[in-house]
Amino acid sequence: MAILVHILTILFGFVTFVIIKNKRYKDVPLVSSIMIFSFVGFGMISVITIFVPSGKLLVFPLGCIIFGLIIILMLINDVYSLVRCNEKINGVYCGYNTYYGGNGVSTQAPVFEYTYQGHVYKEQTTQNISYKQLTKKMREGETYQIYVDSKHPAVFILQKKIKMSSIVVAFFGILFLVGGIVTLYDAFPYFLKITLYDAFPYFLKIMN
Repeated sequence: MAILVHILTILFGFVTFVIIKNKRYKDVPLVSSIMIFSFVGFGMISVITIFVPSGKLLVFPLGCIIFGLIIILMLINDVYSLVRCNEKINGVYCGYNTYYGGNGVSTQAPVFEYTYQGHVYKEQTTQNISYKQLTKKMREGETYQIYVDSKHPAVFILQKKIKMSSIVVAFFGILFLVGGIVTLYDAFPYFLKITLYDAFPYFLKIMN
């Protein structure tokens, strides 16, 4: 699992670099914050596993906590988008981006091009849409109604509702968070004991 954490740190680190370089945090602040938080969280775990004696014992509980928080923040982002995206305009559907998860599971995020207050945007929606809906109900190059955040026009949604699947996923996020906290609480005394035992020879060497 430690290797997976290192990989996630590198991936989110790259995403964070792109966000800062392109100043995307100005256009999509909440999504950018989630990506940066993910980098910091998994980066912290990576540092612990490398430099702290017996730090690998904390990988699972800390990983669950960070993963759970990310899922919860994603639901908060969905709610924020529903509240803020009130400007109804027309946008041209340009296809979708696919993101792959574990066990071959994938999610699709539609991309639209639209004009708002004289500026042309080509952005990915903050909502994930089912592959069936994208292929059967939408056609590239055709125009559909979207809802734009007037304060951050690069943020838009297609539907003014939260899907039941998002609530279910958020519930699992809470389970990950609570499970990670409980596991960390139970494992910390044992981790501290092992760490002090491993560090004792090092301190003896310094004193001599």
